[in-house]
Amino acid sequence: MVKSAKSAKAPKAEKVFGANGVSYTFPQGEGGPIQIRIDFAQVPEPAGYYYADAFLLNSDTSLQMSVLTFGRRDAASNEFGDRIEVVMPTKSLAPFLSSSQEVEKAVDKIIASLGTTSQPRPITLAKAFVPAPTLYANAIFVAVGDGESVFDFYHLSPRQTHFAKSQKLAMQIQPIVRVVLSSVLTKYFFEVLRPFVQNEGGSQSTVGGTRRAVRSY
Repeated sequence: MVKSAKSAKAPKAEKVFGANGVSYTFPQGEGGPIQIRIDFAQVPEPAGYYYADAFLLNSDTSLQMSVLTFGRRDAASNEFGDRIEVVMPTKSLAPFLSSSQEVEKAVDKIIASLGTTSQPRPITLAKAFVPAPTLYANAIFVAVGDGESVFDFYHLSPRQTHFAKSQKLAMQIQPIVRVVLSSVLTKYFFEVLRPFVQNEGGSQSTVGGTRRAVRSY
């Protein structure tokens, strides 16, 4: 006996919660893990921006946190004249790199069109290292233009996740800062990030880098 199309049960659609670019579902039913989707086209842009001509990446292995240092070089030395630091969970960097492969290809094409083979000059930390503004983020949106790139850093707090799980409230993502880099430095950023991610063996629980990001808890 063949069942008719009417008698066949269609898969039950997941109920989607949220608004303003941050939506979430419960793939395994309420009480199970929450899956959050961020549409960066709909969330606010960072109000402040910082231009950098140098970049360093360091990690705190014991805390599983990474420090992305963006700064401007002192013309008289190979040290930062000024800088900002963006701290992120180390596990966020591997999936960000994976989701940014098409972005890096676009950067390669831009650099080729500029006809340059230049590399950023090395940068070192000063012996008397002055404290700098330290920001925190756990999501990144990156976009490239003709010779420049923007890295928009965001923070989605555990508080937002808690009330989404317990009360199904809409979630708000906080824009932190925009960092503007040249195309050459953007390529260097990916080149520094790639071996770091391979050594750290990051997890796939956080994704960011193109228009959308997905996070599961």
